[in-house]
Amino acid sequence: MNLTRRAALGGIAALAASQGAQAQSGAPFVINTYGGRWEQFWRSAIVPRLTQAIGRPVRLDIGVGSGWVTNFRAAGRGTPPFPGLMTNERFAVLLRQEEFFSALPAAAIPNLANVLPVARTAGGMGVIGMISPIGIAYRTDMVRVPPRSWRELWDPRYRGQLGLYSITNSAAIMLLMQAGTMFGRGPDDLDTGIAKMAELKPFPQVAFSGQIAPLLAQGQVAIAPLDYGEVIPLKRRGVPIEIIQPEDGLMMFDQTFSIAASANAADRDAMAKYIDLILSPELQLQLAREFFVAPVNSTVAIPQDLADALPITQDALRRTLTFDWGLAARMATQMNERWARAI
Repeated sequence: MNLTRRAALGGIAALAASQGAQAQSGAPFVINTYGGRWEQFWRSAIVPRLTQAIGRPVRLDIGVGSGWVTNFRAAGRGTPPFPGLMTNERFAVLLRQEEFFSALPAAAIPNLANVLPVARTAGGMGVIGMISPIGIAYRTDMVRVPPRSWRELWDPRYRGQLGLYSITNSAAIMLLMQAGTMFGRGPDDLDTGIAKMAELKPFPQVAFSGQIAPLLAQGQVAIAPLDYGEVIPLKRRGVPIEIIQPEDGLMMFDQTFSIAASANAADRDAMAKYIDLILSPELQLQLAREFFVAPVNSTVAIPQDLADALPITQDALRRTLTFDWGLAARMATQMNERWARAI
């Protein structure tokens, strides 16, 4: 059957009109988040506010970054599984390069004007709404002289005391690229990066921060890169642990918020309101209290009780190490293969 250009355009227009009508008629607005504490917080603190703001019911899609990338690709750019996405920049950059996302409508997201530069690395095609700072955690009863920088992890005194991530975690990718920068010609220097990571052996490799924290709590490792969200609960339980902000800059886990390029007008408007809510001073402070993430909104004043636990200043955030996740994506296969052979 032949399909004329006019018929095809008519079909597209009809689909768009149908999607718009569904949005206007109160069809659920779908946003994604992770399971566990994330799902609980989204249901209690975000869904009710967003429902009120957009005048539609909100439904959560629970999953992980790699699964959402797969779902977006399977659905295609014309019919995304939901009208926007929250995920690590490591995954967001893949879909951004494949033109799944569009520029953020700055005028519809007033709080965007107050976002720190470190959260604007997507160049207007997305914004980091949550930063989980990563420092160097250590057991105070096992480490007499704590490291002051990422470079000092290679000091022989720490050999056999380290816990690190596997290459499936973005923290391992960051440390590998940083090793290439510190000891070689740059973040793409895999020869140097892999060789330097091999020097740190032996060390347990774990997939998630939630697996490093118990190793520190039990004293199975004495030092590890770890985000503050894992360290602060350990300290509050009485575990003898501290965390330092490396002199050469914090690393970070991030959550980038993007809008699907083919989302209809109503969904784009709802997604803009969602992002603005995430970036609002009130919610940024709530996120900091719940997940110990550093606020990206420069107007947020951290109360003293939280500042004592999360001493991440805006100046420290401005000096946070950033990484080229597009480069990391291009090197991913080689990274994985060489890591598997050498580490």
